[in-house]
Amino acid sequence: MKVVSKSMVQKHAIAGAALLAFFVAMSPGASAKHRAVKAAPQQASVVAHLPLPGASVSRLALQQHGSKQYLYVEQGSRDGFAIVDVTKPDQPSVIRSEVWPNEASTGRLQMVGGRLALAEAPDAATAETISRTETLKVLDLSDPANPRTILTFSGVTSTLADDARNLVYITNSDGLWILKHAPEQAMPWDTHACRSEDASSDTASCL
Repeated sequence: MKVVSKSMVQKHAIAGAALLAFFVAMSPGASAKHRAVKAAPQQASVVAHLPLPGASVSRLALQQHGSKQYLYVEQGSRDGFAIVDVTKPDQPSVIRSEVWPNEASTGRLQMVGGRLALAEAPDAATAETISRTETLKVLDLSDPANPRTILTFSGVTSTLADDARNLVYITNSDGLWILKHAPEQAMPWDTHACRSEDASSDTASCL
């Protein structure tokens, strides 16, 4: 009969226990500990709210003037459109309101290039007819906070902006009008991050 020493039995028992502990540790549920689930970062949040009295908003357009940002809020009534300073998104403020070219109940603002806009409103007498005409104001947005009317057309039946050639086509009872506007370019008041070459420029405008 083979005699097995007590110490040998103890060694086998210890080895078996270690092997069992290993398999238990490797089992799928062994390492499942109750951990606090981290909430996913929120991808969007409200930073400001600005009440807009009057008719509902039908269109938005953004204009930049140097380091300033202005939002044009177009409303579908004779309220016209509002200009909101959104340079600081958490502190928006209405700085000016513009009415439509006539007493129309609706209107439309069309941006042309970066320094021009067309404010169109249907003529009251033709608002409900098929051949509707509009009153059109051409606005200079060189200073977006203070639009300036430079041309006005009445009885307008159609408009088309050709941004590639900086042209605007307008038709009314007098025929076809073709406007040429200046291409968008860096203005003297446009600022940018300072670069090394700005150090040697007398006219550089940088931040």
